[in-house]
Formats: sequence, structure tokens, C-alpha cells
Amino acid sequence: MRRLLLTSVSAAALMLTTSAWADTSSISTTTTGMGVLENDYVKAGVNESTGTFGSGGNTSPGLLFDSAGTGTFNTSYDYLTPGSPFDGWSIKIDGTNYTNNNASTGSETWTDSDGLSDGDGTLTWQGTNSSLSGWQVEHIYSLGATSQYIDITTNITAGSSASNSTVYFGRFIDPDARAADGDSSATDNVLGYSGIPDSNVAFSEATTSRYALGLYSTNSNVDAGITGWTTEADSYTDSKYTDSDGNTVNYGTGDDTIGLTWVWTGVEAGDILTADYSYIFGPSAFDAADEAIESGAGGGTAGETPESWGTVEDVGSATEAAESGGSPTVTGTATSSLTRHTATEADGVQTVGRVKTTSTWDVYSDGTTGTPSATTETLTPFTGRIDQYNKMTAIGTSINRNMHVNPWQTGGAQAQWGKMWITGDYGKTSMDNGYDADTKGYGAQIEFQFMPEWRVSVGVAKSTTDLTGSDSASTMDKINVNIGSIFEMDKLIFATDIGAAKNDYTSARTISTYANASETSGRDIMAKQRVYYKLSDSIIPFVGAGITKTTRDGFTESGWVVSARTVEAVDEINKYAEGGMRLQHSFGDLNLYAQGSYTTDKIATGSVGAGYQIAENASINVGVTMTEQDEARHTSGRLSVNIKF
Repeated sequence: MRRLLLTSVSAAALMLTTSAWADTSSISTTTTGMGVLENDYVKAGVNESTGTFGSGGNTSPGLLFDSAGTGTFNTSYDYLTPGSPFDGWSIKIDGTNYTNNNASTGSETWTDSDGLSDGDGTLTWQGTNSSLSGWQVEHIYSLGATSQYIDITTNITAGSSASNSTVYFGRFIDPDARAADGDSSATDNVLGYSGIPDSNVAFSEATTSRYALGLYSTNSNVDAGITGWTTEADSYTDSKYTDSDGNTVNYGTGDDTIGLTWVWTGVEAGDILTADYSYIFGPSAFDAADEAIESGAGGGTAGETPESWGTVEDVGSATEAAESGGSPTVTGTATSSLTRHTATEADGVQTVGRVKTTSTWDVYSDGTTGTPSATTETLTPFTGRIDQYNKMTAIGTSINRNMHVNPWQTGGAQAQWGKMWITGDYGKTSMDNGYDADTKGYGAQIEFQFMPEWRVSVGVAKSTTDLTGSDSASTMDKINVNIGSIFEMDKLIFATDIGAAKNDYTSARTISTYANASETSGRDIMAKQRVYYKLSDSIIPFVGAGITKTTRDGFTESGWVVSARTVEAVDEINKYAEGGMRLQHSFGDLNLYAQGSYTTDKIATGSVGAGYQIAENASINVGVTMTEQDEARHTSGRLSVNIKF
């Protein structure tokens, strides 16, 4: 593999800056769709639409550099905006090239952009491609307060396995290095400088001022190239220039493009491919290169060069050094790394295992490489809960069980035709598993009395449950309808319920810094029979039985392709029996009660409440119900107004 370099100014010059910038990044308030990186040395526009440098076309700023560090930027000496502005990046997958370019508004292939997010000295662009499901691209642009280069990290998340297992990424620019009269769009373009291999840096030098712009990386799986304005991701691997004998040489003059090409092999879905590089500037190639090395630009370590590189010395302009054959022979090793992610599930928890594979190979003085050898390292896995829908369904069971006809509702004297209940509910659920939930609801129920011993009711209720955890936020919207019958015979009361519910679910969860989202729907059909026996007007035991059919549609999550789950539909039937006791007593117009029950599916419910007759045909009821179910405790309060008509 070969490498590419971007230049920046010496560390000593950094100390001469006239002001210290606390935050070098911002979103432009004057040019729509543009971010700006700016300190006393560098000013650059970042395109919100394309994720490239440049503000679109010839709009400045593109790339500006002030070697004196005074924050004075002459737009006439912009490296990007003169002529036909050209700065872009491409990804080649399975032989198809997908590219974005500042010069090609309307023809970008990575168009589903989240725009730019402004950090502290960083601008981050993220985007996807409608033709490539699951593939995601992120560019993080960074500019230090006194840096004379712009650092970039590109993260590519593979949405599928590449059929030929190879993915290329290219970054390129047409460098119009104009810093003085006499400079033009034609530049001296050179691969390599002194001890920096010709695979790790591509320089353009202004023909008169010798000001330099370079693309620079310390990565091992990168190559540098000079081409005639190509956007192919795998094309920046060599020079377009030849000598008089037809041999390829690493230098030449022309209005050409310089760039870097990365390559990854064995790519599978969920792999994250990372490229580290910098756009470096300087009044000379050595100044740019020296600053980049001393500051750790392009994925490097400050003050150090990779082991496979030689010593970087001031050998004059990059062009002169290349013409004289001054680049020293470099022999050493190179490395690249790839982290593979594998998701597994157990007991409501998803674990994403991470294995980092580092490949090492020999690098020879002519730029060729030997056969790589690989080592693996197991990294700390990511974990996150995935049982949000199950927990909300369990809460829904408590809501369903409490939606039933109540033989004991007050409402004035015996109704001639019927009664109406209007209710409002609020519930709080605490769990031992890190979740908490709030439920709010309201409803109405109408009861008709067909004969002294038989009453029939129809009710509807709506509720919303918000379930939160440390790594998720989920919602269940629920609509219940029920038909109930109450038949009294001596000391026996038969309470029968038939009901149905529609449930709409949404969930957004995270695992580490990655996110997934989903939505689905479900339905419940319930039937329940209770028999009360009045030992007295105050002591009333009861028994009952019920059956519930619960269904939930299958779904596939959106978001990070590694952790995205495809979940099959749920179709369950639950049968249960119950027993309980009701205690009640009246004090004039005030009625008090306490009730408890327990079911064979281990749901314990207790409630207390009061009803007060406020008029001949109206009353108010309040109550609190507590339900214990597995690891969850659900407490709800209800207020109802009862009216006879």
C-alpha cells in the first residue's frame, strides 16, 4: 500500500498566533447549508449537503490559509473556489462508485444527509444512500485553536457484505494553490516528501510562491495519487505523469487533482471502516509536513512518524526533491485494522461482541507490500436491553384486568334507564429491571338496567404508557372496549366481561453510541367471569376465571445494521383463575371499600377507594389500585364521576 499526506505549519509558528479561539466551528448565519471552521491560520467552508469542503460552487470560503497566523484571509487566494471548484469523496462497493462532490450539486449519491452538527471545534456530517440499505457515512472535521491543518475522520458502516469483500474510499481535490501573484490553477503535484512515503502524502505546490496544500494520512491501508479529475474511489493509487522514457514518475505540473485511496478486504455487514487523514497547509511542503508530524495529524502520534517511515528533513520544495530523487529508501512494516461486530441475545439483553483484527505487512522501498499477517483482539462488548415490548405488554395486562364491570359503583337511586361513568386514570410502574413507566388514561362507561336483577354496560377507554430505561424510551398507546353484564340472584352476583384492546407500540433504544428504532401493533381479546357471594353487606368473597388472547405483529428495527433486530409475531393465549375478598361499608352518603385478589398466573391486586353521593343522581368515586406482577409494581389512581339518566 502507498500513503498520502496533508501539510501544516511548524509547532513554533503555532505559538505566535495572535488570538486563541475557544471554539473553531460554527454553522454559517450568512450562507445557507454551510458550516465554517476558522482559527487564525485556517478558514474553511464545509458543505452541509455533500459533506465536502466548499460552500457550493465558487462561494467562499472554500479553503483559505494565512501563514502569518493573523486571521487575515484573502478570498482571491482560496485553494478551492477559483475556476471549477472540485472537492469530493467516493466509496466503491462491488465495483459501483458512489460519490459526492462540491462541484456537482444535484448529482450526489449520498443524499440522505442529517446535515451538520456543530461540536467544540468539530463539524460532523452524516449521510446514507437510498441505493445502499444500511450503509452509513460519517465525516468528522476538526480544527484545533492553533492548528495549521484540518483533521478528518471518516467512518463507514457496512450495511451488507461486499460480494467481492473489498471496499474502497477515496478523498480528492483540485488544488488551486494561489498565494501570490504568478500562481495559477496549474500546480506542481508530488507524491511523497523526504521520509514520508509516496503512499501517504500528495502535495500540490504553487508554481511561484511554493505554498503547499497536501492530503496526508498515517494509515497503512492508504495510497496517494495524482489524476486528471477522476472521482473513482480506487483511482488515487499512482501518478499520471511519465518521464521522457515513458516511465511513471511521482511529480509533474498541471491543473490536476490529488487524492488518497483506502482499501479494506473481507468486509461484512456491520463492519465499521475508518479512514484518518488531514488537509495540511504551509508556506512550504516541509513546513506543512513537519507541523503534521509534530501535531499527530492524519491519525498519527504527535512528534512521531510510523516505524516504516524514514526521517523527515527539509529537502526543499517537494518538486525539487522528487526531481532529484531525494526521497530516501524506506523499509519497514505497515498495519491496518478492522473491527467486526456480532450481535447475540439472551434473557432480554442484546450483546454486541467486538473483535478487532489488525493486519501487518512488510513495506518495501519501491512502495510494494508483502503478504499480510493478522492478529485479533477481543474488545469489551456493547450491551443493551431489548425487552421493551414485553414489559409494556405486561403493563397492558394489568390495565386489561382492571377494565371490568363493577357491581358496586354508586350513582344515586336505582336508575330508571341507566348510568354513565366518566373516568380519569394515572398510573406509575416501578420495576426491578431498570425500567419505570407512567400511564395516563381516561374513559367512559354506560350501564343500562333491563330488569331489577340484570344490568348491561358498554365502555371505552384510552391510555398511554411511557416506558423509560437507561438505554431506551418506549410508548404503548392502548384503546380498550368492553361489554359487561351484572346479574344478581339472592346472595350471588355474577359479573361477566368481554373486551378487546388495540395496542400501538413504538420504541427507540441505544446500545453504546448506536441507535435502533421500531414500531408495531398488537391486539388483546379478553373474557372474564367473577362470582361474588355476599356473606353480609360488608363482607363479600369472590372467585373468577378468565382467558386472554394476545397478539403482536412482527417488526424489523431501523438504525445500526449490526444491532437491528427482526422479531417474529407474537400469538399467545393465557388462562387463569382468581380468588379474592371485598370489604365495604356505608356511612350515609359515603361508601368505603377495600378489595384484594390473586390469580394463578401470579398477579396480586389490591385496591381501596370511596364513593360519595353528591346529588340524587350523581356521585364521585376515587380509588387506588396496586398490582404486583413478576418484577413490576403498578400503582394507579382513578377518579370517576357517575351520573344517572
